[in-house]
Amino acid sequence: MKEATTISPELQRFMDLHKIQTISELVLINDETLLAMDDFGWRMLKEVLKLRQSE
Repeated sequence: MKEATTISPELQRFMDLHKIQTISELVLINDETLLAMDDFGWRMLKEVLKLRQSE
């Protein structure tokens, strides 16, 4: 059974701000788009990259 994925509070706030419902939705957004979005930074990109690897 796959364990639940936890994300940082900063990434959760970013997802809430941009109305991104799921992590699966988030990892489909390309890096350039994410970096151009408000309140997204390199540290969160590193977290997203790790999430992509785990899927």
